[in-house]
Amino acid sequence: MSEFTIRIPRASVAISEATLIEQLVEEGGQVNEGDPLFVIETEKVETEIAAGASGTVHWTGQLEEVFEVGTEIGVIEEA
Repeated sequence: MSEFTIRIPRASVAISEATLIEQLVEEGGQVNEGDPLFVIETEKVETEIAAGASGTVHWTGQLEEVFEVGTEIGVIEEA
């Protein structure tokens, strides 16, 4: 079994951090690659982020926390 790391993406070149405002898949839930996974908010925009892999979601980042771009906020356990 392998893991895909869920990270805060760079929403634009000028952005260095973002707030995790919504987890669209609950802890232990199943997701397919490309499905909506979470929503981040920057100073200018809210952005929905798609899953980069299929499997079981495990969150480590907390809602309403501000994270630097590239910070791990969870994993997807791939079957």
